[in-house]
Amino acid sequence: MALALTAYEDALCPGCGLHSSVTRGDHNVGRHEADDQVVCHGCAPVEEKQADKNRATFPGQKIVIRDTWSEG
Repeated sequence: MALALTAYEDALCPGCGLHSSVTRGDHNVGRHEADDQVVCHGCAPVEEKQADKNRATFPGQKIVIRDTWSEG
């Protein structure tokens, strides 16, 4: 099972994340299009924080997502 997962993951495109069976070869030309109308509400606050040039930073600092809906 682990070997099958490794083989599958090795065939994923590092750019788009799709499997090579649906991204490579002449039979897949025109199959996909880019859509910029999708917003990831998990990435948005991370990108906003990264863009804030006035925030204090230190080596090894990570920006993480916290689910504010589950907090009491």
